Amino acid sequence: MMIEYKEITKKDLKQYRHLILPMVYEELKDSEEMDTEYISIATIIDGNPAAAIIAEPEGSGDINLLSIWTDQEYRDIGVASALLDKMLDVALNLYDWDEGQFGDDITLKTMYCLANKYRIVFEQWLQKKDFTDFCILHPEEDGTPEICSATAEVHFYRM
Repeated sequence: MMIEYKEITKKDLKQYRHLILPMVYEELKDSEEMDTEYISIATIIDGNPAAAIIAEPEGSGDINLLSIWTDQEYRDIGVASALLDKMLDVALNLYDWDEGQFGDDITLKTMYCLANKYRIVFEQWLQKKDFTDFCILHPEEDGTPEICSATAEVHFYRM
């Protein structure tokens, strides 16, 4: 199995549409600065788009995880976990270190709105990746789905 990681750019965004949450895809498509405002990475397995992650660094150094998706064919083999690790490597390289600073913590945040059968699996994966502080931001009302949130503390150490 040949695995590659590739930056998703505005130019090739359309070919990864099926791996990005629709509202995030629309945000990227409409963004004038997609290539500089977001961390967008795809996993390619044997030449096929298998997964994608989209994250948005904040000025504080924290990161919003906007979308992570693995094609059904490539699930349960660690593709999403590897993609999250790759995104954090990119974020570490983008991190704005202060002089004399040897380490720092950032908060990785995500919001999600999933049917229970998917939510349980996603939250189990998030827990394995050290996400905590799970909460419901918007409870289910009148048929609208609930919106949930989770955060993870990431420790960056400069070598």
